[in-house]
Amino acid sequence: MPFEQNDDAKERVRQAVDIVDLISTYIPLRRAGAGFSGICPWHDDSKPSLHVNQARQSWKCWVCNIGGDVFSFVMQREGINFREALEMLADRAGIVLQQAGPQQRVQPGSPNDKKTLYAACAWAEQQFRDCLWKSHEAEVARRYFADRCVNDETLKGFHLGFSPNGWQWLLDRSRSTQYSPAVLEAAGLLGKGQSGKYYDRFKGRVIFPIRDPQSRPIAFGGRILPEFADERAAKYVNSPETRLYSKSEQLYALDLARDPIHKTKNVVVVEGYTDVNMAHQFGLKNVVACCGTALGERHIRLLKRYADSITLLLDGDEAGQRRTNDILELFVASEMDLRILTLPEGLDPCDFLLQRGADEMRSLLDGALDAFEHAIETRTRGIDLLRDTHRANQALEQLLVIISKAPKLTTTTSSSRVIRERQIIARLAREFRLEDSVLRTRIVELRRATPIRRPQGEPVVTRSICPKDLDPCDAELLELLTQHPELAATVLAEITASELTNDSTRVIYQKYEVVLKKGEPVEFTRILTELEDPHLKSLLVSLDEQATEKELHAQEDASARLGRLIDHIRLRREDSERQASMAALEQQHLGEKEELDLLDQLVDQQRKRQGIEAPTDG
Repeated sequence: MPFEQNDDAKERVRQAVDIVDLISTYIPLRRAGAGFSGICPWHDDSKPSLHVNQARQSWKCWVCNIGGDVFSFVMQREGINFREALEMLADRAGIVLQQAGPQQRVQPGSPNDKKTLYAACAWAEQQFRDCLWKSHEAEVARRYFADRCVNDETLKGFHLGFSPNGWQWLLDRSRSTQYSPAVLEAAGLLGKGQSGKYYDRFKGRVIFPIRDPQSRPIAFGGRILPEFADERAAKYVNSPETRLYSKSEQLYALDLARDPIHKTKNVVVVEGYTDVNMAHQFGLKNVVACCGTALGERHIRLLKRYADSITLLLDGDEAGQRRTNDILELFVASEMDLRILTLPEGLDPCDFLLQRGADEMRSLLDGALDAFEHAIETRTRGIDLLRDTHRANQALEQLLVIISKAPKLTTTTSSSRVIRERQIIARLAREFRLEDSVLRTRIVELRRATPIRRPQGEPVVTRSICPKDLDPCDAELLELLTQHPELAATVLAEITASELTNDSTRVIYQKYEVVLKKGEPVEFTRILTELEDPHLKSLLVSLDEQATEKELHAQEDASARLGRLIDHIRLRREDSERQASMAALEQQHLGEKEELDLLDQLVDQQRKRQGIEAPTDG
């Protein structure tokens, strides 16, 4: 259920969460001068590059060019949006956020209470784990894992467990707890028959807990043990969709793989839970899997928060090959770098690692084909492109359709994408003995016939901005405001946001206007909290750090600097108005009197700039 994101809630959370305490729960910090420093989790940091300013409640890594406050740290670290970060930090601080809308308040302990569902899943996970390690009934499960060479470290690291082959084992254990059968059903742990009787969903199965990126158990996968299998039992059973869990938005082991993915900027996606377990056991830590569904748009959106590229590691069977065709268009539309590796001899990743080891797997991953190269290879295999014109044209049309799914090139398209598309077209032109221009024309036709389908809800990603990218006047204005909030009223009375030259600086400046109109102090931390875009938070922190350094060496006081800035912006404004007036005169859209009035204004402005008094009547 959504929560209000009002300013009061954001400010209460910010004041309740100290940035040093927060970041210390993720990485060790040590005192460094007036602040703290630690190893940055977003790059291969050999010395402490992440700096935390407790007085300003901000953080910054100059190597990565990212920074911000408690909200943006959690957003960056957990790969979540602002609303989710607000909820997470509010929960940490014990602050209850007011629910948005007219819905009634959720009753604590009810099947609709997410906190209760989280707790129920954590309780169930512990029951399954204890059973695997301590119960005589679990001997069959321990033997299953041993036969598949899953070691104790992996069993513990992935919180693997076992559910005995009884219809009410978990239900019976819950009777002495606060978790009602309705709660356990809402958490996906129990099913309900037509008679209304509850039963254990995962009976007779080894258990693979599915955790969210914050390492909270939210769902489970269960693999039936051969000893308990019959013709009616599905080999795998996964939790149904719940308030905590959506299989199209979760990836198995992402919580464990997140940091390695951040460092390598690549994620490997496999098909099975055991494949993931074995990959991590062999030291391949950036491996995840889908949870009982095919890789889709939402998975890609999630992975783009962590990785620049994805390697899809497929089983060597025919079904694995077919799945590449289903998802390639999604990656093209998402502008995500995708590589595909099909394992030889029909092996799955688990068997391959056990038979051939991690080094050979790494070698294959390093040589994984670019997805489009893979598409060309698979679609042209067995076709004589010169003689079998019908099949060649079919293959070419399929490939051009895939290219057309990508957004068309514009003046704002990155140079790397432009080069990439040109290389692909040139490659196809050589393969099929055609001119590049013919292929480009056909791609344009396909794009016109079928509107580009963008992944639903894909966020607009703003490029990180440095102070050096800004107009110096805009940058100095915001620097003054970070250090001297007492000047804000004077600044805002003289300068409007529209007079700043950059979209980012205009948005930040408008936050000062909003807070000042509310009659609240326009302190740096207050403005930082008002911003929700992590890129803008990072920019404001950079300006604040830069301004702090300048203050140590400033040759004139802040009021004098502000006066000079206001004069400069006023002149810039007049120049813009004069250029517009001259353009109007040149286009001759004005009447004679309007032209004379406009000329008088231009002359008057020029005299003022030169310090010449206008003549008086008489």
